[in-house]
Amino acid sequence: MSRGLDDAIAALVAAQADLNAGSDQSWPAEAGHPPVRLVEPDYAGARIGVSDMGGGLAVSFRGDPHESWPILQDVLSRQSVADHILLLDLSGPDIGANGLKAWDFASLIAAAPGFPRLVDFRIGLTDPGDHNQSMIADDQLPPLLALMPALRQMELPQAPEPDFFRLPLPDLRAIRTGGDHRTRGFIHHLADATLPSLRFVDFTDSLAPFMMDEQQPAEWSSTPFADYERLFAAPITRQLSGMRLRNAHLTEAQYRALHAARPQLQFSVTLEAPHCYVAHWRENGFPYRHLLPFG
Repeated sequence: MSRGLDDAIAALVAAQADLNAGSDQSWPAEAGHPPVRLVEPDYAGARIGVSDMGGGLAVSFRGDPHESWPILQDVLSRQSVADHILLLDLSGPDIGANGLKAWDFASLIAAAPGFPRLVDFRIGLTDPGDHNQSMIADDQLPPLLALMPALRQMELPQAPEPDFFRLPLPDLRAIRTGGDHRTRGFIHHLADATLPSLRFVDFTDSLAPFMMDEQQPAEWSSTPFADYERLFAAPITRQLSGMRLRNAHLTEAQYRALHAARPQLQFSVTLEAPHCYVAHWRENGFPYRHLLPFG
């Protein structure tokens, strides 16, 4: 290994030691008992995984975005570390505040290290059964992804803002987005995008139609069929080998029309409705019929 790679690994190992110390302070163990982080590692601890891929690093993190993530974020803000990262995978347990598990990249964006070799970037998606929705602070994704010009694939808990499509990402091949209440016009803007290497798109539409039957804000609307129709007629779709739509608010006829527009495209659909507490069900105006396909 090179000296620079050794130093980057040492910095990440030191960050793990800081996480351990922070956990022991937040979760003091009873006398004669092991540290709580060793008994409840997913909730009382946070962990950094580092793999030497033979000249570059695959880095994973699992922990609380609020308490633990800032420690790793500080290390990633160093150019001497960012230079060596090939893969960055961030996730955490189902904990948060007000139903949100929020990832804040403000300090990393402000430090603006380049990740010249990062080809795979992932932030854990929300499981349909999670209580807390994984999300990234508004308007942070475009400046964050601008630090990663070599990206080949990315997995995000939400669709990025429109400025994402202005980024030069010549090698980006695969995009997967999780779903929250807003689509940010992803499909509409994708139709106009110039991403020469893009081959696969896995898009989750708005969760709002599955969550409630009350009047919703306009920005919570599902992607209209006209936007999907426009995308399937756009040049960028000709270069795709596959597209998967999750939770699209479309009819059978509309899905068939999209397939007819691009019959060579491997086009699949799936429904992943979020969970609902049975205690919240109502006798009248029941909005969760989609959860009961068997009656």
